[in-house]
Amino acid sequence: MKIKKHPFVRKKYDTELLMDCVFFSEVERKVVTGQPFCYDFHGIFIQNSGEANITIENESFQLHPGCFIFLRANQVREWVTVTPDFSGYLLIFENEFTETFFNDDLFIHRFQFFEVSQPPVLRCGDRFLQEYVGSCENLRGELDHLKEDSHHYLRSLLYHMLIRINRAYIQQFGVSSKGYQDSISTRFRKSLEENIRSKLRIGDYAELLKVSTSQLNKVILKTSGRSTAVVIRDRLLTEIKRDLLYTEKNISEIAYELGFSDNSNFIRFFKNQTGHTPNDFRTIHSK
Repeated sequence: MKIKKHPFVRKKYDTELLMDCVFFSEVERKVVTGQPFCYDFHGIFIQNSGEANITIENESFQLHPGCFIFLRANQVREWVTVTPDFSGYLLIFENEFTETFFNDDLFIHRFQFFEVSQPPVLRCGDRFLQEYVGSCENLRGELDHLKEDSHHYLRSLLYHMLIRINRAYIQQFGVSSKGYQDSISTRFRKSLEENIRSKLRIGDYAELLKVSTSQLNKVILKTSGRSTAVVIRDRLLTEIKRDLLYTEKNISEIAYELGFSDNSNFIRFFKNQTGHTPNDFRTIHSK
């Protein structure tokens, strides 16, 4: 099934605000089920009520009130089922919205919950949920009545929300907080997202970051608990699965586009990691 890609509506508020906060419910704006989709921007869906099931990169998650679903740019997801009382706030923004304000082109990549290899759902208690429902309502109120200094207020509120969510995420999943300040680790994550379809060797990324391969390996192991090779491999697998499930490309096309020397190497790699050949995987998970 073809992926529906949602672009950011840059002039929704008659100015390039580059962020938004939208309320979804059966009454206002419905969540569409049965349609794979992705965004070309980042977002967080904060579930306020009801029950739902969502697949993210073909992995299923059962959702309840208090779930924070992290919508990473270009990541494929699909709402499978939602109950009639399902509702929540979708907080979305483009990198430019925060990068220009904080003068930091790595801003988004400093947060663990936007890293593709980390769990995409954070489950929180009612007190934390109500705090963020209140913050989203504040955002909506400001967006509905924009003032000359609104962009400053919106950025500061968003920044506060992201920091608090990141702290809760780190605590719940026990992930390292070292990557937040480590520029090599952060630049590697950004570079990996930008180049995974064309660069597969550790040396490629070391060259892009202007560090030695040994230094890169040391930093990534320290900040992620995994080797650089494993991080690249897992991200590559995600890309392969997307092509198998959501495009009509044949095996030869996928192998060629992702830099494999021939089909046999591609098939061997995929089967070693998943236990299935690419064709079997496509058949098993086809809708």
